[in-house]
Amino acid sequence: VWLKGPYYDAARARSWPEFNAVRSALSRVWATDRLFLQSHVTGYEESVALSAYRGEILECVSMRKREVTEENKTWAGDISDVPEEFMRPLRECIRRLNWTGGAELEMVRDAEGQLWLLEMNPRFPAWIHGATIGGRNVVGRLVEGATGIAMEPAEVQSEEFTRVVLEVPVGRSFPLPPLPEPLGGGIGHSLKHPSGIPKLAERLQELNLLPHQGEANGNGHAETKTNGAPDVPPSFVADLDTYNFEEMETPDWLFLQTTAADLFSRASNVARTLTTDETQVSNAYSIKTNPDERMVRLAYQSGFYAEAISLLEVRKALDIGFKPEQVILNGPGKWWPEGLLPKGAIHAVFCDSIADVERVSAALESGELQSKIVGVRLRTPHIESRFGIPVHTPEDFRALVEAVERLPRTSAFGVHFHMASSNIGVQQWWHLYEAMLRWCKSIEGLTGRRIECLDVGGGWFPDDWHAHSDDQFAGAVARARKTLPSVRQIISEPGKALAQPSMAVAMRLLEIQEMGGDVKEAVVDGSIAELPMHFFQPHRVLRRDSRTGRWQTLGRGHTRLMGRLCMEHDVVAEGVELPEDARVGDLLVFCDAGAYDRSMSYVFGRG
Repeated sequence: VWLKGPYYDAARARSWPEFNAVRSALSRVWATDRLFLQSHVTGYEESVALSAYRGEILECVSMRKREVTEENKTWAGDISDVPEEFMRPLRECIRRLNWTGGAELEMVRDAEGQLWLLEMNPRFPAWIHGATIGGRNVVGRLVEGATGIAMEPAEVQSEEFTRVVLEVPVGRSFPLPPLPEPLGGGIGHSLKHPSGIPKLAERLQELNLLPHQGEANGNGHAETKTNGAPDVPPSFVADLDTYNFEEMETPDWLFLQTTAADLFSRASNVARTLTTDETQVSNAYSIKTNPDERMVRLAYQSGFYAEAISLLEVRKALDIGFKPEQVILNGPGKWWPEGLLPKGAIHAVFCDSIADVERVSAALESGELQSKIVGVRLRTPHIESRFGIPVHTPEDFRALVEAVERLPRTSAFGVHFHMASSNIGVQQWWHLYEAMLRWCKSIEGLTGRRIECLDVGGGWFPDDWHAHSDDQFAGAVARARKTLPSVRQIISEPGKALAQPSMAVAMRLLEIQEMGGDVKEAVVDGSIAELPMHFFQPHRVLRRDSRTGRWQTLGRGHTRLMGRLCMEHDVVAEGVELPEDARVGDLLVFCDAGAYDRSMSYVFGRG
């Protein structure tokens, strides 16, 4: 995503911690939390600059960026006419605004040729002199229109321009100021426009205050508020109301039984609905996501497969009730520890490397391993990953093809693809999914092996299973069937999406510190030992009113919640707003902690 200031400044954020740092920096510079948020669109940037007088466009020019700075600012570009189909609505827009002056529309063109508007600036762009090199004096036309004095025609020197840096001496009587040095890892303002505008913005914000946080509604359900308080499904509140918090010793883990059961049931129903006579759609629960027995048992009761990355996880699945034919083995260390391989045939095994292909082939031929499906896990090209067999060079792909040809034909052949969309972005994940289908088609053509099983993971978020539309998942299944006509089973792995909302962590406020103004710091009895994924994902936070028992979602604010540990990075939430009546001893519940927060939590600072 991109975060933008209210007047200028834009910064790209590729992860949740980076997003938090950028948001904090921009909010500090512009004295407001009212920032612009945009989805990142992959493509090439273009601009249209114009001058207009009393609602009539006098000159207009198109520019494509050919070289950019680290801040993505234009360094070189080419100049051309604006297409008439673009000019018609632009003329109408400028006419309705009765615009006088310069303006720039910044856009990005995606791979399909669609233009996306990034912003419209009420000024000439910094590259405007580049337009005069292309014979279009946009600024001169404005002066001509306003004064009636004819400008001299601009000479076409080239259709392309670039910038050149020129160093000049600094006067001894007025030396350069020292460069500010932010703390290591901090994000500061770039000072690319050293002016008084941030101070002016601070004065303007004093006249435009943010609304205050509201409370939950009368039925106890948490509500979305104008200060950015997140929405919370009613099942969260219903599950929390089953606990006796008066007797609970915190921090403590909360299993949201109804929420978890509903999510697993919905995933099961979706798979059942999309199953046809030709292709079965199934779910698999990745045990590593959260090995809590209640979660694994829900997966078993909901008709899931058990996906294991070690033989210890296989044993856990079998102890809970899974049959060997309901187990999928995956990952680079799945044969550890030795001696625990089940006697019966498992459902599928996916090879994580060429060496793993050799080992699996030998185990199948000797009878040590029995599996209905044997396949390979593909490593995503151009995106860093340590898992799967690479395909991004001809040599790698040749090695994969030769390895697949050596797999015993006594088992059906399958392909596994897994990449966390929370790491790379949802849109990028869907691009990867389409690319993987094409790789699968190529593997079929070069090996002569038909892909009968496609196992896909990492693409789902909790809200995908809370929502009422299954169009996206249904479309993915349809595309797989169309690309791979021989596919007999499509396995989805929505483990994180199901587990994450299914548990929460209860904490209590130990101390509230006033820092001046509305900035506060508070200490809780929980910590990153219970919430290790705080740095990588947002957590919705609920506060229980000690007087009424009602639940209230914490929205955006200036409070930092610090954990109990004596560690600098033990901060469990930043930029939240505690209500004015918050007191020591108040209960806070951190939602969305049921996946890797729970499975990666550790014991620390408990004596």
